[in-house]
Order: sequence, then structure tokens, then C-alpha cells
Amino acid sequence: MQWSLLAAAVLAALWMLVHAVAGGRECARPLAQEQQLPDSARETMLLCWHMVTGFLGLMALFLFLGARGAAGMALAGTSMAAMAALVGLLLPLLRQAGYRLLPQGWLFVPVAGLGAWGLWAG
Repeated sequence: MQWSLLAAAVLAALWMLVHAVAGGRECARPLAQEQQLPDSARETMLLCWHMVTGFLGLMALFLFLGARGAAGMALAGTSMAAMAALVGLLLPLLRQAGYRLLPQGWLFVPVAGLGAWGLWAG
């Protein structure tokens, strides 16, 4: 068992749960009830929220399989974490929203770091 990949998998699973529970309460539920947005915008954003939930679950699964020896899965999960970190760190800057409003990208930095460490330790 590769311990840094296992730690990355556990952390990714934790972020998926935070996304599903807290994000559902804070973002998805109010969005679903919003009647001022056009239906296509509201439903597309909800679809994306659910897709992110699946993305985070797959990230955790891939990292777990990587911890058990599947190097390709470790690379996939680590790449997903790195992309989530990159988008999450750049978007607040590009939108001039700041990290106080959108801190989520920082959550994936340790996941990507642990994944990279596990890949390097191989």
C-alpha cells in the first residue's frame, strides 16, 4: 500500500463529502430554488454541480486504486487533483472574486501534492 496515495484518496473523499453536504446546502439547494434565472442556466449549473460530485468521487477512487498499485489510476487521480487546484486557484483571480469567496482550489493542493509524492516514490 502506498501511504501518500492513500492519504490523497482519503482527503479527496473528504472533499467530495464536504462538496456534497455543505455545498449542497450552501449552493445546490438555493440554486435549485432560484426562480429568477432562466431554466437553462439554473439546470445547467445544477448539472455541473452534480458532475463535480462525480469528478471528486472518481478522483478519490482513482487515488485509492493507485495506492493499491495501479500506477495509471494514481496518475489519473493526481492529474484530476492538479487540474482542480489549477482551476480553483486561477478562477478567483481571473474573476476578481478573491480567495475569501472562492477558497476551494486550495483544498486540492495537498491532494495533488500527496499524489505527486506517491507517484514519485513509486
